[in-house]
Amino acid sequence: MLTVLPLLSALSAVPAIANSYSTSEKRTLQSAISSALHSAEVRKYYLQCKELPAEGEPSVLVTDKQYHRLQALLQEKVHSSDVEKLLQADAKLTHNVRRGITAPTDCSDSKAYLALLDNYELALFSLEIAMPLSKPIANAAAARSRQASAQRNELNQLIARSNSIALVSVSDKQLLSPVQQANFLHPDYQGRYIFKVEQGWNNSLPNYMGMHVFIAEAELSKTAKQWLVFLDKNNHFIKAIALDSAGAYLTALQEPHWRFDVHGNLHRNK
Repeated sequence: MLTVLPLLSALSAVPAIANSYSTSEKRTLQSAISSALHSAEVRKYYLQCKELPAEGEPSVLVTDKQYHRLQALLQEKVHSSDVEKLLQADAKLTHNVRRGITAPTDCSDSKAYLALLDNYELALFSLEIAMPLSKPIANAAAARSRQASAQRNELNQLIARSNSIALVSVSDKQLLSPVQQANFLHPDYQGRYIFKVEQGWNNSLPNYMGMHVFIAEAELSKTAKQWLVFLDKNNHFIKAIALDSAGAYLTALQEPHWRFDVHGNLHRNK
């Protein structure tokens, strides 16, 4: 199994922004979304199955009789009656709630329609007794923009505080001679597998270095073969990211500052 070395931390890729809703607020959001989706199904049913007026009576389109109640509750509980913004606030939750709603198959499916009205009433009641959100729901585009900005800031800060950054590949320590092992690896390094340094940014590194995790031979096939590593001035790992997940970092870093050729000679790029 993989065992993280004691001095290492924060070795995952860029994290997503944590959901800012508490458990109770998540329930409020779910009740609001459920109410809005049930309302949409009720209005859809009326539009498709509206009763024809009696002879001589004006045509009146009956829609959701609870609509004004819904609007007031949305304003009170999520601080916005904008249903589109509500449904975009948590796309996964909206998808899950939508899947749980059973709508009438046709205008003669009165049993399903009554069940729809009952479930709509339950959703409204749940919203009515729910705790209001502590802040208004965010516009989805604005939230994504803030998340992307936060990720860019984190990425740039990581690059700025790294003394050395390198693209490395997993290699077998046994390919090195005893003298090379003594030159490149710490005397206490116990792992069989090491990093071969290929190219990098900022200050250059030795040709080989120990890995940030211990890998047993049985785990080798499940481990990424190339990594982007960030190190401090003492060559301690700050972060290590599998190359497949490092696209944004490589884009920000642009051209490497140095590289090793096939003979292990260091070349600095102009």
